Amino acid sequence: MPENPLHVDPSNADQAREWDGSDGEHWASFHTEYERLLGVFDTTLLTAASVRAEDRCLDIGCGTGATTRALAARAASGSVLGVDLSGPMLAVAREAARRLNLSNVAFVHGDAQVHQFEPASFDVAVSRMGCMFFGDPEAAFANVGRALRPGGRVALTMWQEPGANRWITAIDEAIEVPSDDAEADSTGDEATGYVPGPFSFADGALCASLLERAGFDDVNVEALEVPLPFGSIQEARSFVEAWIDGDLDHTARSQATDALQRLLIEHDSSDGVRLQSATWLVTARRA
Repeated sequence: MPENPLHVDPSNADQAREWDGSDGEHWASFHTEYERLLGVFDTTLLTAASVRAEDRCLDIGCGTGATTRALAARAASGSVLGVDLSGPMLAVAREAARRLNLSNVAFVHGDAQVHQFEPASFDVAVSRMGCMFFGDPEAAFANVGRALRPGGRVALTMWQEPGANRWITAIDEAIEVPSDDAEADSTGDEATGYVPGPFSFADGALCASLLERAGFDDVNVEALEVPLPFGSIQEARSFVEAWIDGDLDHTARSQATDALQRLLIEHDSSDGVRLQSATWLVTARRA
């Protein structure tokens, strides 16, 4: 039976169109590569959230479900619900959970900003790079807060400013991709300066203030600098070449791929290609 139509807050309509469409299809196609890239944050998130065996967990913006699966392993006697706007990515997540026979995992194709979670039904909520895209993050955090029991824990990771993330700036420079700031959604909160997008919480204090306004206590922001693993030079090249503008002519594309190859060789190591990242780890408790 098909799922009910996706219900999203109007402020998230553009994000839903992208993540439930071409962007989500891209991430689903390269889910192995993206899960390797971002999987370095899963242990940090679960440790920061003090996930226990019996916990009921919520994974916000779960994507293809790598963090969901990590939660399921840690909360082996509990349960995990992953929620995401992206149908293509959730299809990958569901198949991976089915293949691993994970009986304590479920997924919802929905908007965590407005989804009607059962009140006080979770002990823990985490998000690995998924909370920066809400149209109204304060409303989203408040909705998540209602889903948590009193004292429930939250752990989030998000990118710091683009300039601190060599992994994205170096690749963009090599393949001459415009910065994500310039391409960010123009709608946002003029009072706070928040605009949905990958770097919307480049100022970690903004996320902290929104969590506090949404009713969270003990909010803490910690800076992380973690090298991101791109795999071997060949694996990294096959992955990142997909980011090159498809409209480039032959000469420009050849120049971009050559520059990319030089970058990957420069950052190759015994552990494969690694490029530096800078993120925030934000933790809090529901009041």
